[in-house]
Amino acid sequence: MKIYVSVDMEGIAGILLPEQLKKGESFYEEARRLLTAEVNTVVEGLLEAGAKDIYVKDAHGTGYNFITSELHPRARYCMGATTLRQRFPGLDSSFDGAMLIGYHAKGGTEHAIRDHTMSSAGWQSLLLNGKPIGEIGLDGLLFGLHEVPILLVTGDKKTCSEAHEEIPNVCTYETKEAFGRHAGLIKPPKLVYEELRKCIGLSIENRNKVLPCHINGPYELLVHFLSTDQADARYFDGVRSKRIDGLTAAYYGADIIGVLSLAM
Repeated sequence: MKIYVSVDMEGIAGILLPEQLKKGESFYEEARRLLTAEVNTVVEGLLEAGAKDIYVKDAHGTGYNFITSELHPRARYCMGATTLRQRFPGLDSSFDGAMLIGYHAKGGTEHAIRDHTMSSAGWQSLLLNGKPIGEIGLDGLLFGLHEVPILLVTGDKKTCSEAHEEIPNVCTYETKEAFGRHAGLIKPPKLVYEELRKCIGLSIENRNKVLPCHINGPYELLVHFLSTDQADARYFDGVRSKRIDGLTAAYYGADIIGVLSLAM
């Protein structure tokens, strides 16, 4: 069995504060330790569930957040900056499933830890073919291009709710419950590691009930920026890209990656 794991940081156990999420900030090194420990737990759980080949992608910020010297030896790790077309290096149809670990809710979600979509500094929210979508939905579509289903999503309570809306029958695991963008009720990481290993096994058993994510084209992607100067800086050709109003741009195309690339 071959599994691809994409790991973000905001939904990892014990991570709440902006100072934990960026290199150079006061609590970033602590957050790296929490991130790496949870990644190792996921790898252990997958091995126990019968996985033989495991890819793990560092999908937060720079793509270089894992403490490499402490990573579990039985997986391969995709680290460093990647383009959208190579967001998941090595991904192809040979994978039996994927997992989204430590994810967060889409931008604009109330009571969610560090809610955003792709960029905390640039995008307020996205709509794809008229429907709000976040990174869970977008990454589900990218895996779906290779017919790889999302088996498990972990993160805060709102992240898990969003996952169920996007992916029927998916398994989820809640690491915390937010009562503000950078505040919440957390589960102790040691408890998370214990429960997560069991949840991984259940998600593997459930894999035949989950289908790959697809949305038929053509596509219209609406991007709501945080400020007008961000939209001012974009080029719009009037055909594949148009400015709708001060804060909104629209991108069009028949290829989902092509449309997302225009927006990026």
